[in-house]
Amino acid sequence: MIEIGETLVSDELLDKKFVCDLSACKGACCVEGDSGAPLEEEECSLVEDVYPEVKKYMTEKGIAEVEKQGNFV
Repeated sequence: MIEIGETLVSDELLDKKFVCDLSACKGACCVEGDSGAPLEEEECSLVEDVYPEVKKYMTEKGIAEVEKQGNFV
């Protein structure tokens, strides 16, 4: 266990990789917080590859942000 302030955190956090459960969070990880969902290096090219396909489902505001910031930060 690791103690952070008054909170105990399991050591497993250091060994386990993040796995997105979209059915549980409904995209909250990607929208809330400071950094969004983490990406592995190889996932970055996958995001770039699918952008043209998913762009038609995005809001104009979302498209504008991707065009301004890129597919990932």
